[in-house]
Amino acid sequence: MNAIPAILPLLLGAFAAAAPAPADREIVKVNGTPIRQGEVVQRLLKRYGPQMVDEMIDETLLRQAAKKKGLKADDAEVSRRLDKLQQQFGTRELFISQLEQAGSSLSKVRADLSEELLREKLVVTSRDVKVSDAEVKKAFDENKDKLGSPEAVHLRHILVKTEAEGNEVIAKVKAGGDFTAIAREKSLAASGKAAGGDYGFVARGMLPPEIDAVAFALKPGELKMVPGPRGQHVLQAVEIRPAKKAVLAEVKADLRDMLMAEKIKKEAPGFLQELRSKADIKSSEAPPKPAR
Repeated sequence: MNAIPAILPLLLGAFAAAAPAPADREIVKVNGTPIRQGEVVQRLLKRYGPQMVDEMIDETLLRQAAKKKGLKADDAEVSRRLDKLQQQFGTRELFISQLEQAGSSLSKVRADLSEELLREKLVVTSRDVKVSDAEVKKAFDENKDKLGSPEAVHLRHILVKTEAEGNEVIAKVKAGGDFTAIAREKSLAASGKAAGGDYGFVARGMLPPEIDAVAFALKPGELKMVPGPRGQHVLQAVEIRPAKKAVLAEVKADLRDMLMAEKIKKEAPGFLQELRSKADIKSSEAPPKPAR
């Protein structure tokens, strides 16, 4: 494998050539002294550039190897992983809201998952990675107590400032008002604006203790107000889901995925080293001096 010096001067030059004006843009002033975008970018590249370049080299090598083998990401599998990720946020609306707050989007996440799946597929086919039924069964037997579904409540939530506002919200819902619409209008919580106050299913212990205790004491449809540091929490239970023991047939696919991911993680460094050893990698300029 060729030596791979960091390519930061090239990156800095490319940034300046592509966007000379933004590089000089003033982004903040400290007691009248400006800090410019170009200075920030240069410092970031100096500090994190070598690691970033190494990662991009690996990504490029993996893409090239996958293309050479004619591999493509399975759209159905990408969708399955996206759905699984979304389930962790309770609702699609809340998931999208969290992505937007992080400066991302569904399309970006889908593209990342597609790339991730392609890399995994490449390692699996190149290193003949397999997971047997016996390995899945062994993992199930060793972890069955952790694999069951805990008790969970499908919860709706509206955060308001005062007790009077909370009572008003409860009265409106009891009078037949639409909880979703009221949450979007009144709630101070991000989930209220994004998902109409729908938290989806929440497992016991995931909420602050004072809210958790009330939420799991509610009957479906029942409303309750709980005081908290940020204001009054109006809660409504939609459905209670009891705890359930794990069944091998129901968790087999997830267990196989987990074991496969572990094997891929173990095999990937050696596979990447092989790709690098055969690759022609050249730096366009001398490396910068290390940041102090």
